[in-house]
Amino acid sequence: MLHIRIINLFVPHVSCKKSESHLIQLNWKLTFFSIFFFLSFINLGLWQLDRKDEKLKLLLKTAELNDRPGISPSAITSATQSGTPVAMHGAFDEKVILLLDNKTLDGAVGFEVLQLFRDKTGLNFLVNRGFVPAGRTRSSSIEIPGLDKAVEVFEGYLYFRQTNPYALEGEEVAYKFPQIVQKENFEELSRAINMKVSPFTIRMHEHQAGALPRNWQVSNINPEKHQAYAVQWFLMSLAILVAWLSFTIRLNRNE
Repeated sequence: MLHIRIINLFVPHVSCKKSESHLIQLNWKLTFFSIFFFLSFINLGLWQLDRKDEKLKLLLKTAELNDRPGISPSAITSATQSGTPVAMHGAFDEKVILLLDNKTLDGAVGFEVLQLFRDKTGLNFLVNRGFVPAGRTRSSSIEIPGLDKAVEVFEGYLYFRQTNPYALEGEEVAYKFPQIVQKENFEELSRAINMKVSPFTIRMHEHQAGALPRNWQVSNINPEKHQAYAVQWFLMSLAILVAWLSFTIRLNRNE
């Protein structure tokens, strides 16, 4: 039997020398929390940018609405958008006035004046004329500027009341006008004056005769603030990254 011994003649003899390798040392707990907060701050910044875009669209939509001709109060439905211009023909009720509490303007505390308007279409609704300052005490009389009785045509914008989380539920109102209220209760007011009041308010145009000072905004936070918040979140994420890199570099220098 032939035995063949195979010898590898082509592989030279090489002496292996262990090479030095430099591994980056990490603090895994710090790295985990750094990644978590870094990504969280980035997401919060992106969310603020999305909110900015939403507010810009809302402002453009409101500006488009304001450029439309005023509709008749009888054309208002639950589907009509807040901010829609409304042309009113009629007269204000000199007696039925509500003072919407907990309002501020330029640092002053006061009320918004909601006055009943009797439209020629047969509808009755509240018109928000604007802001009046409160007296020194709750019992102090409140001065409400009068209206020009000769004016019968008014302009304003539709406003559907937003839920006030701080308003008291189930509060009883005696309705001795002018009456201070925490919120509008259209059904309760209708029973008090024995007259149906439509479940919306009209915000009087600022250039209209009888309009009072106001600072009504489409949104509580403007787009510029959302952009500023986004920049803050991005800077915080950058600070996290810089802090992690700085700690990691010092850790490896000490190894």
